Amino acid sequence: MAPPPCARVERIEVRKSERRLVAQCAGGGRLELAIALSRETGPKLRRGDERTPEGEYRTFGRARPSRRFHLFLPLAYPSDADAERAFAAGRIGAAERDEIAAAHRAGRLPPQTTALGGWLGFHGEGPRWQGDLDLDWTEGCFALTDEGIDALAERTPPGTPVRIVP
Repeated sequence: MAPPPCARVERIEVRKSERRLVAQCAGGGRLELAIALSRETGPKLRRGDERTPEGEYRTFGRARPSRRFHLFLPLAYPSDADAERAFAAGRIGAAERDEIAAAHRAGRLPPQTTALGGWLGFHGEGPRWQGDLDLDWTEGCFALTDEGIDALAERTPPGTPVRIVP
């Protein structure tokens, strides 16, 4: 029996160790897509560390065209939990932590220029990286084939929960 179709993604899980994105769909279907990761392993801690985040997030807005990566579907990164951990470790101050929390409460994209970094999400390969999902080449995002990001973007509403596990 064929799996149910996927008209709308209800949640996404990224399994970094498997290099897989599993999108659970309304009605029980699912999309499983291969991904390329960032250059460094472990959870994202700061801007420029070339790591992908781990934890609970949400998509923010709709995917938008990207000359470099075909489409870009942003994450609401950093999360409140990222900000609290970074504050406790002394990587950001109270003002940055509070600004991130206020953005989440107001339904805005958290500030993307803090010491934690920003502009993370799902994107395609674009012309430069065609066929390179076996390499770890992103700077913190999750890369899919252009066809994969098209499929994900057209089915994923803003605010979709995203769980990223090691």
